Amino acid sequence: MARSSSARVALVCGLFAVTAVGCGDPSGNAPTEAAPRTTAATSLPRLDYAARINALCAELEPKVLEIYGGGGHPSPFPIKVFESEQPQLTSLYSTFDAQADAVPVTDAEQRAVKAFTAYRRVSDAATATMSAAAATGRQSRFDAAYYAVHKMFDNNPVVNELHAAGISCNAR
Repeated sequence: MARSSSARVALVCGLFAVTAVGCGDPSGNAPTEAAPRTTAATSLPRLDYAARINALCAELEPKVLEIYGGGGHPSPFPIKVFESEQPQLTSLYSTFDAQADAVPVTDAEQRAVKAFTAYRRVSDAATATMSAAAATGRQSRFDAAYYAVHKMFDNNPVVNELHAAGISCNAR
């Protein structure tokens, strides 16, 4: 994605690290465990659509990064690498999309559903653009497609609407 997406990924990773470690008190003492909740599971609020999609996206991100060899592609990369990663990513996205499609929705959540659906179309179009460029076998065409796809996500109204709906899914 674009540089702003890389910053968001770094921020998300930082937030995960802080959440995993926990917070200590101001004196630097280790975190204390909270008292266990005694509320019955049936009384817990149902996660809304955006929260469930965000949870799926959070689960997806490390899997995508693993396929990318732990990082990603901050600049154009060989077509051969793209072609080797695509079958794994296609399978991963197919599973992810099936899980996302199974998330229950209320009428009030239609804005978020439409935003996420539009984002998936843009993401799929980006992959198709990269695939078509790779199919030419010309690295220069693939590099140009790489830059075009990344620029496409900069200040994109579809991405802006996705974020306005409360969803962030950099791995898809």
